[in-house]
Amino acid sequence: MSIKILINAVDSEECRIAKISNNKLEEFHIETAAREITQGNIYKGIVTRVEPSLQAVFVDYGSDRHGFLQRQEIHTDYFQDGIQVSQSLRKLIKKGQEVMVQVTKDPAQTKGAMLTTFISLPGRYAVLMPGSTNIGVSRKIENEEERKRLKEIISKLKLPEDFGLILRTIGENCTKTDVDKDVRYLMKLWKEINVKAQNEKAPAILYKERSLALRSIRDYLTPDVKEIIIDHEAVYKEVKQFVQIISAVQAKQIKHHKGDNPLFAHYKIEDQISSIFEKRVQLKSGGYVIIEQTEALVSIDVNSGKATQQDSIEQTAFLTNQEAAEEIARQLRLRDLGGLIIIDFIDMKETKHKLEIEKNLKAHLKEDKARAKIGKISKFGLLELSRQRIRPSIEFGSFITCPLCSGKGTILSTEALGLAFLRELRTESLKQGITQIKASLPVNVANYILNNKRSELYDIETKKGITITILGEHGIAPMAREITSS
Repeated sequence: MSIKILINAVDSEECRIAKISNNKLEEFHIETAAREITQGNIYKGIVTRVEPSLQAVFVDYGSDRHGFLQRQEIHTDYFQDGIQVSQSLRKLIKKGQEVMVQVTKDPAQTKGAMLTTFISLPGRYAVLMPGSTNIGVSRKIENEEERKRLKEIISKLKLPEDFGLILRTIGENCTKTDVDKDVRYLMKLWKEINVKAQNEKAPAILYKERSLALRSIRDYLTPDVKEIIIDHEAVYKEVKQFVQIISAVQAKQIKHHKGDNPLFAHYKIEDQISSIFEKRVQLKSGGYVIIEQTEALVSIDVNSGKATQQDSIEQTAFLTNQEAAEEIARQLRLRDLGGLIIIDFIDMKETKHKLEIEKNLKAHLKEDKARAKIGKISKFGLLELSRQRIRPSIEFGSFITCPLCSGKGTILSTEALGLAFLRELRTESLKQGITQIKASLPVNVANYILNNKRSELYDIETKKGITITILGEHGIAPMAREITSS
């Protein structure tokens, strides 16, 4: 299996990272200057509001919107002296109190960032957790012999008291020297953050996560990566220097793309990237998957489409669902979708087919860095799963809410807009003392009213003794209208 990491950074406003296996897109991440990712950053903040009803506090950490810190994310070190943990939140933590917080989830839409006081510092092989006693190995490492070996390595490390440590999935097969070097670097980093916390006035940033390029290399540079290709010289030098520190033997795999043909176009993955922004994902069999993201959950609908080459409806449904399960697991990774996910598979009668689909989905989700919990297919053909939010969805930073439909995806028809205007016009005509009403409407709506509702306009004018003037305006929003009376 030939795995490559492509880093497209020629545009200063945007950095795109693609991980491809045999020219098939397996991972994709994007970061823009317009919407900076703050997840992982550490701040010194001030508690601005305590909300017992939400069991949370709001923290000013220097952003436009205050962060949301839930009770279970507050370390007991921040609780007031002599106060029992079981007491009211208002007694445990006070307004104006300073706290060191880390962003666990970036702001989204109207919601502020999610924060925690349980700090995690990720390194190449390990994650250091000051203030924790949790020590272990990533659950993604399943080989029992390897887990035992890694636990033995951790047990020999000289960690200070109240410091937790988790060996990451990428740490599989690493040596004691690798882990020890990583931990010493993280301990040094933590000391620097602490010194800064003592000297800085809140709110202030104490630690900023690495650039997207370096984060991706840190998290995805495994032994099976054969090439890292970068199209920007400065980023190429930065990554090469970083890799020489964390994995010197792989530094020779880093290459600078100098051709006239853009990097992603050269590897023919632009079309694959474009498809992950679409609601509809086509399957090779002729079926397709529809992915809809809402604020609370993600709904995924599987359809057979043109997949009708099988001998029976059951067999068509089963094979389409099998193909969809693999593609859904891939799309969840590519789009960074998290939270509650509902999949509506094509109905199958055979219990063995349902079990096979569940097994197939679980197998493909094992390739995902995010943790996932998978339910069973219900009698209605629905399967629920939850996926850890590692970072904001792929649409964050690339899309804005449509100003025409406010994100709904549809707008009222010309007829519906015309009738809504007439209702508003009748209400306006009831006002005392007015002699004229003037309205500005989109051209198509104005034409509909003047051509199809002329008698209704005349009826209002004669009954109320007023003059109505309707103007068609080019360039205004499809559902906009302005009515003035005098």
